[in-house]
Amino acid sequence: MSHPLFIAIVSLVIFLTAYGNREFIFGKFEGNVVFDYSKNSDILSQLGLSDQPSIKFQDKILHGRFLHITDLHPDGFYRVGSSYASKCHGKVVKNKSQQNHTASRYGDALSGCDSPIELMQSTLDWIKDNLLDKIDFVVWTGDNVRHDNDRDHPRLESQIFEMNQVVADLIHSTFLTDKDRENQENIIDNSSRDIKIIPSLGNNDVYPHNMFSPGPTLQIREFYRIWRNFVPEEQLHVFGRGAYFFVEVIKGKLAVLSFNTLYLYTANPLVDNCDSRKQPGYQLFRWLGVVLEEMRKRDMKIWLTGHVPPVPKNYDESCLRKYIIWTHEYRDVIIGGLYGHMNIDHWIPLDSEWAYNSLAAEVFPSESIPFDLYTGFPELDIKDADGMSHRYDGVPVGKVRYMNSVREDLYARIAESNDSGIFSDRYSIAHVSTSVIPTYNPGIRVWEYNITGLVDEDEKRAEIQRHPPWSTFFEDLEVEMAEDEETDEFAFPTKDPSLPVKMPSKTPLGPAYVSQTFSPLRYVQLFANLTAINSGQSPFQYELEYTTDDSPYQMNSLLVDDWIKLGRKLGASTDDQCPSQYKHLWKSFLSRAFVQTDYEDTGI
Repeated sequence: MSHPLFIAIVSLVIFLTAYGNREFIFGKFEGNVVFDYSKNSDILSQLGLSDQPSIKFQDKILHGRFLHITDLHPDGFYRVGSSYASKCHGKVVKNKSQQNHTASRYGDALSGCDSPIELMQSTLDWIKDNLLDKIDFVVWTGDNVRHDNDRDHPRLESQIFEMNQVVADLIHSTFLTDKDRENQENIIDNSSRDIKIIPSLGNNDVYPHNMFSPGPTLQIREFYRIWRNFVPEEQLHVFGRGAYFFVEVIKGKLAVLSFNTLYLYTANPLVDNCDSRKQPGYQLFRWLGVVLEEMRKRDMKIWLTGHVPPVPKNYDESCLRKYIIWTHEYRDVIIGGLYGHMNIDHWIPLDSEWAYNSLAAEVFPSESIPFDLYTGFPELDIKDADGMSHRYDGVPVGKVRYMNSVREDLYARIAESNDSGIFSDRYSIAHVSTSVIPTYNPGIRVWEYNITGLVDEDEKRAEIQRHPPWSTFFEDLEVEMAEDEETDEFAFPTKDPSLPVKMPSKTPLGPAYVSQTFSPLRYVQLFANLTAINSGQSPFQYELEYTTDDSPYQMNSLLVDDWIKLGRKLGASTDDQCPSQYKHLWKSFLSRAFVQTDYEDTGI
């Protein structure tokens, strides 16, 4: 009998072949403002997207939108009709009294099972049909392999690499435009494709899960081969150090950094902290600092992206405080952070004052931290009395408790406006998106951002020529990092390159804080209603769940100050005497966090 994973891979290859031959028709454009959305206005409205005009810049059409997709978790062993208890891998259940807990065609929210292959295929198919001609780039934050949660089907390293390759090929094919297909033989990496794709490494993409060593390793080399269509070729040597890199999504203007969060992750037993020179987390921040300084010199802006979000107890404390300090001191450059992993739709305010207090307490043990996040925050993988984890065993356990801690320990502790800095620049924001895997209902997110103010092409060419080519930068970076590695770990450092210097006092704040080019304007959250789809009441589709400018958020923009104001309202809802609209706001926030599954009402 053929191996189920082999069957799944073969079916995907067949699907890819058919997929690649389909035609997709784009609108025509002329001049600077290019798309006439009059014919598309109904489609845009249905998806919750604005009808802002697209522009032509550097021979590329910019729509002012990008897609964030995360945690696909396709499972080649998934079997329709099998029981949830078997992780949807077992025999088909024929007893009608037990069929309420059996695997549906597209997966089931709260079942504890991974994604059927058809859910992943249909999701990307829907994206191609509905979003491909409306986005500029794709942030793809990892976990493209099933969980290691079934002893009868243990994960093998070969299977993990095979599925990573299958998903990477499918993602590559999905986001090829007509322009790309005409020039497909010349598409080597992101630099030559129309819609740039920025992948990140998930904790389940590696073998064993969570465990990832400092580079260079054979595993990192394999990921470079798998991601050859996405990682710029000139960053090969840097990528070999730890599977991190960046992509210019708008040349000379905007970049997306793929941050390997496994080196900061407390569940990775192969790393310890971010303070020791020999630790990969230290080297990761060393790389980040050099890249951010170069971005500042070039007047470029960046998004930070990765898999595991900077939540207390996700990161070692030494890593979390360094992450926050870097985002604070480069708040003229960094727009925000985009993450997955947790499946719950929410956002994290990152407090630079806490980070500096934590650093001071580490250097001077007599110092005390006003509030210790690592004492107050709950464990993220709730366990019952016998120590068995229920994270992937049926309905997720303890996630309302986690969200209540986010409210009480993060939102409710946001400082008053007079202590939050200009435009709330004491804080930065990490956004955690919902996932495709049906932990709850599958979800994807479309961000809209400001594309006004981009200079014309002639001026841009002159600006680029003022900077050396990136190849020179990477050569110098390689030499610098190699010299740092040779430094005695116990030598007294004149300075710590894994920590930034203070941002120059007269540096203007960037697009995260003040409205300008590349400032985030709004996002649209789309979800697949699996109950309606699996019952035949609806075709497979992603539909509008909410937008950030609708009720009850009603956010006019997505600057940090807007999030901080929202956070204060959410935090205030812990008070029984708070206005009723704050209670309603929190209830709506929870419903969206768990993607309209009513999980928050289950009491678990």
